[in-house]
Amino acid sequence: MQEFDALMRSLSRAAEPDRIVRADLSHIEAITDMRVRQQVEHWTRTLGEDFSVYAAHYREVTASYLRRRLNHSLFYVIKYVDNEPVAMCALEEQDELPPITVCVENKRHGWVVSVYTMPEHRGRGYQQALMQELLQMARERGFGDVTLTTNRPDAIHVYEKAGFRHVSDKYFLKL
Repeated sequence: MQEFDALMRSLSRAAEPDRIVRADLSHIEAITDMRVRQQVEHWTRTLGEDFSVYAAHYREVTASYLRRRLNHSLFYVIKYVDNEPVAMCALEEQDELPPITVCVENKRHGWVVSVYTMPEHRGRGYQQALMQELLQMARERGFGDVTLTTNRPDAIHVYEKAGFRHVSDKYFLKL
């Protein structure tokens, strides 16, 4: 049965070379590849060193984490272009004591994480589309609000356009 499901997924992917998908366990490799690129790019940019030497270990740790948490408390959406993953973002359920801003209702609280677009695909509006899909998924899964932080001033317009408002050092959106 799993082989049949995998075949059906591959056939549907071939029919839609440009698409947004809600990730499942079959997407772990795509997510892991982009997370490694994201982190190496970030560490190199912010610390001025080449951190690619840690990529293999980081890949293993990330894949293990995804196998445990994907679609339980961590939800990814991925943009494919020509059947290749080029952008992603995720929602991770906040499972610690929440800040006072999110204690009003008895709903799930989430953090937007892993927002990344491959450098050669930036500036095409992919994150806007992914963010809309991610927020729709959050609503469907009973999240009441979503928070994020960013170290990328060039990305703030994406979050504000989606409805996030700047609160303290974070951006907040009530769903």
